[in-house]
Amino acid sequence: MQIVGIDTGGTFTDTVILTKDGRVGVGKALTTHGRLMEGVIASLGVASRSLGKSLRDILEATDILSHGTTVGLNALLTGTGAEVGLLVTSGFEATLPMARSNKVHGLPDEDSINALKWRKPDLLVPRRRIIGVRERIDVDGNIIVPLDEEQARQSIRQLVARGAEAIGIALMWSPVNGGHERRLAELVAEEAPSLHVTLSSELAPRIGEYERTATVAMNAYVAPLVGDYLTSLDEALRKEGFGGLFLIVTMGGGVRRASSLRDAPVHLLQSGPVGGIMAARQVGARLGHADVLATDVGGTSFDVGLVVGGALPAASRPRIDRHSLAVPAIDLASIGTGGGSIAYVDPELGVLRVGPQSAGSMPGPACYGRGGTQPTVTDAAVVLGHLDRLGGALTLDRAAARSALAPLAGRLGLEVEAAAEGILRVANAQMADLVRRASVQRGHDPRKFVLYAYGGAAPQHVGRYAAEIGVKAIVIPRLAPEFSAWGAASSDLRTSYEIELPARPLQDFRDGEIEAFGRLEQRARGEFEGLAEAGLSGAIEIKRKIGLKFSRQLHRIDIEVPASRLASADIATAEAAFRARYEQIVGQGSAHGKSAIELAAIIVEARMPIAMPDAAPALTRAVPRPARHRSAWFLGREWETPVFLWDELGAGAEISGPAFIESEQTTAVIHPGQMATTDEDGNLTIAVPGAHTRSSSPRIEEFA
Repeated sequence: MQIVGIDTGGTFTDTVILTKDGRVGVGKALTTHGRLMEGVIASLGVASRSLGKSLRDILEATDILSHGTTVGLNALLTGTGAEVGLLVTSGFEATLPMARSNKVHGLPDEDSINALKWRKPDLLVPRRRIIGVRERIDVDGNIIVPLDEEQARQSIRQLVARGAEAIGIALMWSPVNGGHERRLAELVAEEAPSLHVTLSSELAPRIGEYERTATVAMNAYVAPLVGDYLTSLDEALRKEGFGGLFLIVTMGGGVRRASSLRDAPVHLLQSGPVGGIMAARQVGARLGHADVLATDVGGTSFDVGLVVGGALPAASRPRIDRHSLAVPAIDLASIGTGGGSIAYVDPELGVLRVGPQSAGSMPGPACYGRGGTQPTVTDAAVVLGHLDRLGGALTLDRAAARSALAPLAGRLGLEVEAAAEGILRVANAQMADLVRRASVQRGHDPRKFVLYAYGGAAPQHVGRYAAEIGVKAIVIPRLAPEFSAWGAASSDLRTSYEIELPARPLQDFRDGEIEAFGRLEQRARGEFEGLAEAGLSGAIEIKRKIGLKFSRQLHRIDIEVPASRLASADIATAEAAFRARYEQIVGQGSAHGKSAIELAAIIVEARMPIAMPDAAPALTRAVPRPARHRSAWFLGREWETPVFLWDELGAGAEISGPAFIESEQTTAVIHPGQMATTDEDGNLTIAVPGAHTRSSSPRIEEFA
């Protein structure tokens, strides 16, 4: 079986090809914003040529193509989604505008302390396109007020007249009884058959009026654009010869058929970063690392996720750009610090800042030679000699990078090289701070974790941002620049369905819940229908879980239960598992023995493994020899630094810093006092003397 993984990031689009005979082809191309398909095809072409094949040869032989995309997220962040109309229960038209009334909702720490930046999430649906319909269902699913169909038809016509291009429907207690929502969808199909419709009872059947409504609005906002993109990309790939299965990475983990996500694109908003953390879990399992700090440095952002005990923690209340979500999502934290982040002097404080504004791929950093003039993190690395090429064929312009940094250095009263060191120091400090917040603030000790660094820019920076955290070790995977694409290619098919319930004592588990498990399982299995014809015949693995919480608490913990009827002994086992997991998260002794446990949700998870091609033979041992040397700056002075070629390093190679290890797509920077070693798969492990690194590095204040 041949598998292709593609990840579209803010700056680069990456491709990994896993051939039937175990070879690996990789490709990287600049992301073409507004024409994302062009970047995808270009990246595929580069990867194909790395295997000595044409694009058509590769696509005709590909059985599965898995894609992580930012198209929906870009539409959300840039405000370029559809004009949305929203139908809600009459009397609840203000649910979305009110949000949770907390202006600090979703703000990063640095903004929450600044009252001038306090604001609610941007309203995706204007008030004039939020209309209440007469109906009412109670907490037990009983119909209190029947749906007024004539008034509903008038409301739908009003939304169309007011410019609605997609319609979201979020009625009260629809997770318990979605009958009125389904009927409204039928009415929309009659009155406005061309409009996309999102139902909260199908997309996000969770208790929580605001989160459910916000998720529906967000899905409706991006659905037309994402649906068109997936359809167009599918057609373009098949025109080039692709005849296999087209899959998409979801932010809940795993991949799903693209056809199943066209109507529910909210599931793929953060699919790119999730591909990376899924890959980190897989490589960690191979290397014996159950606890991993996964860090991804790209061109526009820095993302951090955790692997704890071999599992990917789910976000309890995921948010994107202040917007709440009520769908499954892997817990990730992000900031706008990457290779393209722009450095500037704060006009109020006069200190050096980096990001979140980014030069992106067009025009990109000044050193790209594409018209960029603002100083970026990548320009600083080029000035210091840490980089001199990118993506194999792209030679970086050091003179252009110096010209971009010169005005900034003048404002700071520093030489250009000192200003460049300051930019990297500030960027790395921001990254280290996010790693601490993603680990320590979640109750985890970084010293017990191995830190994985991937993304095109991570190998350049990890030697600094990891040194300040105190992790057990640093691993740079062999495919670090295309790690999210590799995660897409190596992920299993996964889906999950759930229903949140009005909380009640676990002992009151009813026959209705068992029946609901059956309905959810049937939906999950339905997503895997027809895959045998696509070459997949793996058995479907089903897990049933119940969401439990202590009485009067908000957050639940999901516990696996038997597939059959729950007996008293099974309920007692679930309670014990819940208390143990609660203490693992919150602290020993926190699960009070007499506290009542409530049932809050039922969940079905389904998985179909995808057989990976057999791996190529492991590397043999060889003595590392530098391919060349170049002058580079470390610790305030210039060093004559050896450059090693990653592809020529054998297993067990040991390289002392300062040194550079180059591949066609990235450069790993080994700082003075650090030692890098290679394993048989070509991964790098860096030993970092943290105390030396911290004491030798200049303080941020020196660049103010």
